Amino acid sequence: MSGAGNLRPGPQPTLVFERRLRRGSYLVRDPLGELAEVPFEVELRRDPLTGRSGRVAHFQGFRLHRPDLSGAVAESRPNCPFCPERIERVTPELPAHPGRGSRIRVGEAVLFPNLSPYDRHSFVDVLTREHFLRPEDFLPHHISDGLLAAQQYFTELRPNRRGICSVVTWNYMPPAGATQVHAHLQGFATDRPGALLEEEVRRGRAFHRRHGISYWDLLAAEEERLGERFLARGKNSVWLTAFLSRSVLSDVMVVFPDCRSLLELPVEGLLEFSRGLCACLDFLSAEGVAAFNLAFYSAPWGERRDHFRLHARLSPRIYFNPAILGSDTTAWHHLLDEPFMVRSPESLASGLGPILRAAIAPGK
Repeated sequence: MSGAGNLRPGPQPTLVFERRLRRGSYLVRDPLGELAEVPFEVELRRDPLTGRSGRVAHFQGFRLHRPDLSGAVAESRPNCPFCPERIERVTPELPAHPGRGSRIRVGEAVLFPNLSPYDRHSFVDVLTREHFLRPEDFLPHHISDGLLAAQQYFTELRPNRRGICSVVTWNYMPPAGATQVHAHLQGFATDRPGALLEEEVRRGRAFHRRHGISYWDLLAAEEERLGERFLARGKNSVWLTAFLSRSVLSDVMVVFPDCRSLLELPVEGLLEFSRGLCACLDFLSAEGVAAFNLAFYSAPWGERRDHFRLHARLSPRIYFNPAILGSDTTAWHHLLDEPFMVRSPESLASGLGPILRAAIAPGK
């Protein structure tokens, strides 16, 4: 079922995509030494659900340069704990459970407890036997098998108390915060999933109480109607670029209209998501992106169905200046929680949309 199909008949609430343009200028000297005024524009935005702010601010002369990460790949290979010859020997084991060994295995994916846990129930989910894959080398089964392993882990924890969230993230390569090159997901079950997810759950409840419909169903339908950030609609997912993105290159957002949490996403939906994600990674890699973050936002166990929809964000990561490892996480992001985009979500959507629609088309 689509997000639009979940909306009630009749007039719908209006989502406000707040955009305010600010114009300014600065002075530079031309080749003749004369002062010339250079105009610029900055666009301020607010998220329709949370009210959090961010901006589109184009850096003068910004160009994307692919970082050379070959040294990190080569240096990490000899002692990588996730490679097949070491993973059994150096990684911890799960408690015994009927029907499986000491680790959860699905295809190439291997899941085991995290030696550096984020909460009481915390895991690492290695996706591939191969030490390193470029973004464009990932195949859909690498993604779907890893997510199936994560679903099994969370299923084994249940029944558990209400209010527990199933968190799954991916930090791919050092510019995105990875401490291991070998591709792996991280996940944990917790009642403290982070301020942003807690705020989305709280505001999603309030939105449903006020309007009687799911915010995310309305978002998917409204973005498809507007078209400027809409990417594609599959049987199990709706793909957008996020109006207020965390990445300087803008984020891809995926809404799953019939699911509250990752545990409810069927195999068919996992496969559709995995095809779409691989198409996004192909596109971004062709642009020169060599790192990214991914996160799933799941409702707490026991949340009412109409209050929340499972969604995911893919956030490209870069070095602004690879020569000096100039991070894209600045004081604006890190200390002020004010993300800025040098490429607008609308610009990303115009290039990515046709590729993504082909990837998740029925029959693929």
